[in-house]
Amino acid sequence: MIDQRFMDDLAKDFVLPTEMPVEDTMLAAGPVTSDVPQTGVRLGRAGVTPQQSAKAGSLDKPLIALLDTLAGAMRGATGAAIGLPGDIRSIVDLINQEGAEAVMGKRMFPTSEEVLQSNILPQVVPAGAPNAAERQKTVDVAQAVGEFLPAPGLLDAPKVIKGAIQATKNMPIGLSIQPVGELGDALLMAVKVGDKELKIPGDKAAVLQKAIKNLTPEEQGKLRTDTAIKMVDILTTLPSTKEFAAAAVGGIAKKGWYEGSAKAIIEVFGQDAPRFAALLSATSPQTSVESNLYNALQIWRNWTAAGRPQDRESIISVMGQSVQGSKGEESVLDAWKNNSVRALTSEDPSTLVLSGPKVDSFMKNLQGNVEQVTNDAWMASFSLVDQTIFSGSLTKTDAGKGPGYLAMNARVRDTAKYLTKLTGETWTPAEVQETIWSWAKTLYEKASDANETRSALQLIKDNAITDDLIASTPDFRTLFYDERYAPILEQAGYKDQLDRLRTATATDNAGSGVKKPRSSSETSKALGSSQSKLLESNAKRLDKLRLSREQASAEKALNKQTVEGAE
Repeated sequence: MIDQRFMDDLAKDFVLPTEMPVEDTMLAAGPVTSDVPQTGVRLGRAGVTPQQSAKAGSLDKPLIALLDTLAGAMRGATGAAIGLPGDIRSIVDLINQEGAEAVMGKRMFPTSEEVLQSNILPQVVPAGAPNAAERQKTVDVAQAVGEFLPAPGLLDAPKVIKGAIQATKNMPIGLSIQPVGELGDALLMAVKVGDKELKIPGDKAAVLQKAIKNLTPEEQGKLRTDTAIKMVDILTTLPSTKEFAAAAVGGIAKKGWYEGSAKAIIEVFGQDAPRFAALLSATSPQTSVESNLYNALQIWRNWTAAGRPQDRESIISVMGQSVQGSKGEESVLDAWKNNSVRALTSEDPSTLVLSGPKVDSFMKNLQGNVEQVTNDAWMASFSLVDQTIFSGSLTKTDAGKGPGYLAMNARVRDTAKYLTKLTGETWTPAEVQETIWSWAKTLYEKASDANETRSALQLIKDNAITDDLIASTPDFRTLFYDERYAPILEQAGYKDQLDRLRTATATDNAGSGVKKPRSSSETSKALGSSQSKLLESNAKRLDKLRLSREQASAEKALNKQTVEGAE
């Protein structure tokens, strides 16, 4: 209703132009229209009368271009005036929301861009007019400039300048506008990041302003102009906060995975808990949870039995004797070596920094830090992004978080805030990651099972991913007293500690202090009817990933057969 009143009031002040046919012997027969202003702010009806048609042959291209320019400018000015309230509201919304999709349906007024792209205002160049494409380019330039006319200073100048550049980039004979010098600076907006002020493109500024609220001061300090822009670009390709939330709720049966594992490590290893957590993290790349724990326990037992040597050569030798595989030191992955040496030789492992943001974050999660986020291969799979965006290099004080890692951190932490507000129960970033990890891993592996004919999407539609199935995903707390691992701990002298842990777990985690999570169906009520659609959207990405991997595997096998056949 308010929108309609606004449009009706404008209609009193503007009379939109109409089109009249005219023959132009220089351009070939066809309709030509031109809009010229009359007195005041009213737009008169422009064109020619039948009596004037005889003089039409005197019109040439420059005159037509001039008329198109005037008409385009007036159209731009009119659209900007109509859309000004919507522009102001959209700018405010974008500062407080993440992208235009987040505010769809909330604005009551159309923006100037929406006005100019709709049928609210008639087009200057009619369909089928001679040289319509060339004329439209002239109109587009004039229209972009005309957007300045109704209220200079009130409009978003960077937006209009950018619009003009985009509108003229395909103009012939070198007439395109390019952002050079001060004009280029006008397209940028300053965003306060920590103690720095970064100038980035205006269309990315709102996303960055929200994202930095979900980064630690140390993470904010890593951003420069180029890395901030890259982080925003990656962030906009990730699934939405709501999609993350839906998967987290779907995996709620494993909520408390890190908390329980951290408490179990403390229960068993006591003052050595930070060091064992560091070793467990150091040996985590490129292996399963079960193999990770087995290797770490074996290394710990043998390293302790050897008198806890501190030189690199002895530590690598112990690792070769301990890890799964039959090749000795050759079975030790290079990715494990340096960090394992750091873990076993650090004077204070509670302040240790490991190489690689994923490994370092994993260590901190296992040491009880719930604000860090372990972004691994499963988080990349869930988001359908290349895992290499999480890579980074170690410095003395930083594990090497790059733009991709920071983008994922921002999304996970935003999801934790969203779920906490929505459900009324606290969600930490670590809990969001662990539940998404458990849900995605369980669904993907279930769909990939040789005896399963259903896709991930169909499994979700059939409600086949139950809380019990999610809960069966292994974690260190429950694996500690599994028959495959308990003997290793007992041989290392931890039998009494293991018995206490087993008793605590048997009494519903009373000793560890881990609360039993609510069921996914109970928590899903907070997300409403959108939960199933969001889970289906997540499942489609996993199906797409699985299909691409199967195709790549088939092509590799075919190529191998071809090569062997040629030999």
